[in-house]
Amino acid sequence: MEVTNIHQQFHDSLQRYILSKVGKKEDAEDILQEVFIKISLKKDSINQQEKIQNWIFTIARNAVIDYYRKSSGKQNLSYSDTLSEDIEHENDPDATKGLETCLESFIEKLPEEYRDIIIDSELKNIRQKELALKYNMAYPSLRSRVQRGRERLRKMFVSCCEIELDKRGNVLDARMKKAGDGECGVCE
Repeated sequence: MEVTNIHQQFHDSLQRYILSKVGKKEDAEDILQEVFIKISLKKDSINQQEKIQNWIFTIARNAVIDYYRKSSGKQNLSYSDTLSEDIEHENDPDATKGLETCLESFIEKLPEEYRDIIIDSELKNIRQKELALKYNMAYPSLRSRVQRGRERLRKMFVSCCEIELDKRGNVLDARMKKAGDGECGVCE
């Protein structure tokens, strides 16, 4: 498959995926460009058409991981600063625009026993073993609580949003449900 065909077919979904992981449009565009460079350099290594999407999203996932490794020395923003960053100035409409407000609302609606742990583990990226010490809990108990908190967040999103996932469960596209489709009103 030619790189131009790959670009046409996967550009938008890759851009949404990367943006959902990094949160900044400029960084997402840089990562997307790196992804397409890697694709063009290694396009001959994929030989089965049905595996191309998985291969491309693996490259994108690895590029996002590299991005976070490079930026790990930079100062962390608080979760509300990160989630509430205004992106009104962007020219391209983002299918997931506004969902960060939903996430913040959903996290605030979690019971306290889950809320603080989810904020620390998922938004502040504190390792779970460190959190077990911080919350004076056994590590397996903390892991269970993180999983239950994630599951509660997932249920909130599913009830309020239409979410398109790839084969591995990564979010490709998300939008709030329209009135009459079970709209929850939490995000407004």
